[in-house]
Amino acid sequence: MMRCHLLAFATLTHLQYHLYIATALVMPSAVSMARRAIELSNLANVDPSFAEEACKLWTSILEPNCNNDSEELPLPLGAMPAAHALHASTLVRVGRDKEAIGKYRKSLAYLKDDNGSLLKPLTKDEVDTRMGLGKSLQRILRYREAADTFLDVATRCADITDDATSGGNKEAMGWAGLAHSNSLQSAALCYMRIGDIDSAVAILEKFQGHAFDLAGMLGALLHIQIIHSTKKSLKDAEKRHRFQAAQELLHDASSTSASPLYNWIYTTSQSIYHYDCLKSDDPFQCKKEDAYLSFAKVNNSPFDDPDLINLDDKILLHSVVMEPHRDGKDFWPRGYILPQDLDLFSVECNADENDVSDEKSRSRKKWILKERSGYGSHGNSIASADEVLKMYDSTSNLTTEPILCQKIVDPPMLINSRKFSLRIYVIYFPGGNMLSSEDGEKCIDAEIYVSTEGLVKYASASYVDDTGKGNDDDALNDQYMTNSGRGDGRSSQQHDLKQLQRELEMSGIDYNNIWDEIETSIQIVMKRFIYLRNSECSTKVGNPLADGSDSSCGESFIHSTHAPICSIPKIMGFDYIFDSSMNPYLLEVNRFPGLEPRSSIDLDVKQSVVYNAWVAASDRMGIPKKYLQGLRPSKHKGFSLKRLSLK
Repeated sequence: MMRCHLLAFATLTHLQYHLYIATALVMPSAVSMARRAIELSNLANVDPSFAEEACKLWTSILEPNCNNDSEELPLPLGAMPAAHALHASTLVRVGRDKEAIGKYRKSLAYLKDDNGSLLKPLTKDEVDTRMGLGKSLQRILRYREAADTFLDVATRCADITDDATSGGNKEAMGWAGLAHSNSLQSAALCYMRIGDIDSAVAILEKFQGHAFDLAGMLGALLHIQIIHSTKKSLKDAEKRHRFQAAQELLHDASSTSASPLYNWIYTTSQSIYHYDCLKSDDPFQCKKEDAYLSFAKVNNSPFDDPDLINLDDKILLHSVVMEPHRDGKDFWPRGYILPQDLDLFSVECNADENDVSDEKSRSRKKWILKERSGYGSHGNSIASADEVLKMYDSTSNLTTEPILCQKIVDPPMLINSRKFSLRIYVIYFPGGNMLSSEDGEKCIDAEIYVSTEGLVKYASASYVDDTGKGNDDDALNDQYMTNSGRGDGRSSQQHDLKQLQRELEMSGIDYNNIWDEIETSIQIVMKRFIYLRNSECSTKVGNPLADGSDSSCGESFIHSTHAPICSIPKIMGFDYIFDSSMNPYLLEVNRFPGLEPRSSIDLDVKQSVVYNAWVAASDRMGIPKKYLQGLRPSKHKGFSLKRLSLK
């Protein structure tokens, strides 16, 4: 899962040492449990299906006395920081970042005295923990807190590097120097996500080292600054000088970075539609063994359209889809933003209550609650109307962070007694200005493609019509949630769309009609998004969690102060579910869909989507496709993208 970055496990051996030695000396009975928890954490790094089991085991170790007031530590004091850090890393692996933040902070709390002062100098393990904390904050859209966390790491690592340099400590110079550059890059990315390009540039310009990825990032940021400069022509001396400086940074990065990203930006800025500068037969390193993963990782780069927060954030997506003409009501489940729409929700609940007479029907879990930043179906929970209303029976709860409460699609379409969802890949090229050394600035239009290759994801348990198992949330989630990273993962299944087509045709259902409805819904969402993006009647800058006010242009549409780089394809995941009449309903839009393969079927689909996205990019920029041949999958069956009209 690309969007989910674990706490680095390079130091796992060191953490094992702390846990094994400390527990063996003082609490030998805890050794086997700690060893098993570490093993599961290690396995979860490769296969997320082990993460849930690891989380439960760490909870049983670290919180055995949660129901009493005992202050006795479950492990020796020296083992507690490592144990909480590993627990946090497994929570991250299953998308429970909010809980992971608490565990990371518990780990760090053991490194301070009663006055809050640090007990010892910064270590590599502490850096890993702090970076893990920052990335969890980043994933739940708390970008400013994340940036502050990363900058704190950078400052302390810079001090260590200076001391190590003067003292000749090469080991400390190595890990502290790398952590310094990585934390600066992460901080700059966070500022980019909230539209603060100037702060991101300032961070990178202060770096005195030789990290080529930082140089490439700075070069790309200078491009963005130049595009938004009030001096429009590259003939302007100052602007021309900055452009040349940006190109030099990108060139240096492209010649040394393992990523094709900076060479792509450099090349497409040399001269639009003229690529004599491509001297190598493999300028984008497509022939490398790991070329696919290198291109897939570009999808997580900070140079995508920052306004995509309006699709990634579930509450903002609700506003984009439903306002002002409610043209999404045919494919978007009915929903309410709570507590804002609590009165409207109560009216519907009262109407439903009048329609049913028995208590069992009224207590059915008909609603799904979605946190705005959850992913992988984590942050979602199933509830009855009564349970939802009880959440807001106190005035203090009316000030809580808003959630999206949607009606569950019921009854759902089942295949082999299981619910399923579709992952449809949409490729987006934003419109805007492009810089070129020869042509100056050119304006190019937005483009949208949909891939005919996608995935079918099945729930890990058979669906039961009714709550069936009382209040067993795990059992309900197994029936309702279809994401492949959820639950134990080993009982979930994924297939490609061809398998779905065969299943439907065996039931006499026309797959093409269903596909047409999906395409239409994607067009509606993306046309609405682009209209709002280009509109000036709803402007919110900076904070991606800011509330909007102008309902005539989307209840809360966030506008960034800068544009993206228009030559880079953005792969998004649109997730759908069907009711029993085979009507498709959009569940969410994933700005960072997982492009790392989980199985052979998964690999074939994702490799094809990534390759075709970059073929579309080469066509858009006039780059000969021969330069991407090394990226072409061995089982490639042709171009599988369809361009959708935005008119």
